[in-house]
Amino acid sequence: MKRHLKIAAALFAVVAVHPAAAQTVATPSPLPAQKPATLVDATQFEVASAISGRTYRVYVYKPLMPPPPEGYPVIYVTDGNGMFGTAAMQMMLRQFGELRPAIIVGVGYPVSDIRQIMALRNADLTPPTPAENIPPALKAMAGKDGLFGGAELFYRFMVEELRPMLAAAYPVDLKDQTLLGDSLGGLFTLHVLFNHPESFRTFVAASPSIWWNRRAVLNEEAAFRTRVAAGKAAPRVLITVGALEQKPGENVEDASGMGRMVDNASELAARLAAVSGSAGYEVRFVNFPEETHSSVIPAAVSRGVGFALAGSK
Repeated sequence: MKRHLKIAAALFAVVAVHPAAAQTVATPSPLPAQKPATLVDATQFEVASAISGRTYRVYVYKPLMPPPPEGYPVIYVTDGNGMFGTAAMQMMLRQFGELRPAIIVGVGYPVSDIRQIMALRNADLTPPTPAENIPPALKAMAGKDGLFGGAELFYRFMVEELRPMLAAAYPVDLKDQTLLGDSLGGLFTLHVLFNHPESFRTFVAASPSIWWNRRAVLNEEAAFRTRVAAGKAAPRVLITVGALEQKPGENVEDASGMGRMVDNASELAARLAAVSGSAGYEVRFVNFPEETHSSVIPAAVSRGVGFALAGSK
């Protein structure tokens, strides 16, 4: 007890000697003038598409390292408003010897309301879908227009309008292009893979919403596998998913058609990997443990960028 009293007396003496220590902390000053944050070495511009009738915000990261003789590879990332920063940061950190330097392109929208962004991306990333097969929650999110089914127009915007613009502005390799999408963006990636396998060298379908429209995207799979087996297409494909995207025992879709995220992804990857294709055809699958549909995104983007750019062409 005496020891505790001595310590208390000593602390009191310090306060007495330094009165400022006993004063209440002053209210902090207001922050200086604020402005939107920027990503180093990244730019953005807006493009009005004559094909889709929509205006897009395009984000571009150009690496510091010089391009190879054939030009920079290009990675196109859907949901650019949210996912571009993650992909660009991977390139920024890994361009110095770990990965081939590449241009990262994020395609998003010139709006700041997340509900508007979601409605626009839902419209652009989905193939044509009967109204009865659209989950009510997504219908409500779509707003009064309730638009879905614009995947083919969005694809055409990317390859017919945006790609030539970027090729005119940067030294790019048109033979080394990657499409990376997550969730409905992963569904869009599969739609493009199955219907236009020659349009990109590499396809990264992260947590693809194969369940959409009663798994209608798989109707296009057989024709794709036939083309691969005949040597008419040889893309590189990475399919990823988070282990917690499917609950234990959840091996059937629910009433809306949703579910089986892990099983759908792994089964598709296995079927595609079983096809004996020509040189260059490659299929990989990654199931990230302890990751949910949302938390898996950084890991999937990192793995996708690495899959697209690791090693030589």
